[in-house]
Amino acid sequence: MKTKKHAQWMRTAALLSALILTLTLTACKKEAAQPPKTTEPAPTEQTTPPGQTTPPGQAGQTTPGQTGQSGEAGRPPEEAPIQIGPLKYNESEREVIANSAKNAGVPTYYLPERGATIDKLDQTGTNAKLLTLKFYNMLIMESPEEIKPSGNVESKQEVKLSNGTGQWVTVDGKKTLYLKLDKTYIALSSDKLSEADLQTVAESLAILK
Repeated sequence: MKTKKHAQWMRTAALLSALILTLTLTACKKEAAQPPKTTEPAPTEQTTPPGQTTPPGQAGQTTPGQTGQSGEAGRPPEEAPIQIGPLKYNESEREVIANSAKNAGVPTYYLPERGATIDKLDQTGTNAKLLTLKFYNMLIMESPEEIKPSGNVESKQEVKLSNGTGQWVTVDGKKTLYLKLDKTYIALSSDKLSEADLQTVAESLAILK
């Protein structure tokens, strides 16, 4: 009796083992038939280099033709027109000018009472019988002797001034206004002032009081 039961138990165990093996082989075949899974790379976050800022809504984007300024790109700003107004001299400037005129041998010298409103005396220079007054926007030379143009004289043009007669002389493309007040010869030139403005400066020349 025991032998018969033992035989049945052995057959049952063999069937269970065969069933487990079959299920295991089936699962392995399914896994082998499936394609390998690939891992997608995480999206790269765009960064801004140190020292730069990106405007909102313009992350790394550039509008065609945009140069950082609206309107006409790359156009330099226009300079404001020069205005003519009264010129003033402080005590220190008056002293420097007087000493320079004395050293240059110019007994009677004149200073413009009008000029560019932003103008100011920059420096003075002296030479034999020649006083040079350098402003930021113009140059004035004064001498008891006639000041003659140096270089290739291209043209001369006489002009009437309220304090006398002047003459525009063009040398190498640069114009200089020459005039004489009493015994002092004067020459005025400027790269920034117009001819009309420089004539206004010449008409305002006066002895320092």
